[in-house]
Amino acid sequence: MKKTNKLVGLFLVFLITLCSCTNETVDPVQIQFLKKIVEVSVDGTSNTTLLTYDGNKIVNIDELDKVSEFYYTGDLITKIIESDKTNQHVNTLQYSYSDGRLIKIISSDNYILNYIHNIDGSVSYEKLTKDSNNNDVKIYHGILYFQSGNLVKDHRFLDDAGNDVLAENIVSFEYDHKNNALYQVLGYNKLLDYSKTISLNNAISSSKISSVKHIDDNQVVSSINTYKSKFQYNSNGYPTEIVSENTIFGENDSNHLKSQLYYN
Repeated sequence: MKKTNKLVGLFLVFLITLCSCTNETVDPVQIQFLKKIVEVSVDGTSNTTLLTYDGNKIVNIDELDKVSEFYYTGDLITKIIESDKTNQHVNTLQYSYSDGRLIKIISSDNYILNYIHNIDGSVSYEKLTKDSNNNDVKIYHGILYFQSGNLVKDHRFLDDAGNDVLAENIVSFEYDHKNNALYQVLGYNKLLDYSKTISLNNAISSSKISSVKHIDDNQVVSSINTYKSKFQYNSNGYPTEIVSENTIFGENDSNHLKSQLYYN
């Protein structure tokens, strides 16, 4: 009897130790949703962007000069309405998918974006518009390259640069290993037109190589610009401050100092 009690006691000690070790090693990341962005300029002025959700679905993004409203079909974002606050212009974007992958965007601003998903994981794309005779005119085309859930390169050829000119841009990104503030938003990472913000992690640097070749004399003019971003994170690995010339949703701005991010 004593031997049996001793074995039971040892077994209980083993279970308690196992549970204790399990609790110490499992540290699930708390999912957080970005609710507010404060963009701060070098002169100290700032503007605020507010994000609204319905569960894990994005409802709208209210920026200084624009409001974007998002509409879902199931788990996919199938329409975005962009309203310009300055001139009241409205652009409606219709998103189409095949097997859960984006294949077309039709804009009420007279352009179409087509996407082809390649076997190697890259995505070929083109932007078309209509001329006065209703003919398709290609504005640009290119290839998006992905690695480990991140957009690492966008190689674009500018088809509207002129008949005697070959123009191209190559934008490359490097990433941290932390959580992108928008990656948990349902369907958001399918939006290929939203560039690096759809990636799993955060872009800590980007470089843009632009080149123009004149066919008649083979003269090439090129330039390169590199931008760095410095991040601070919260305990769950989400960025809380980004010191950079780039705003979250906008392009490079030399007057931009930092972005401050707030969550639920």
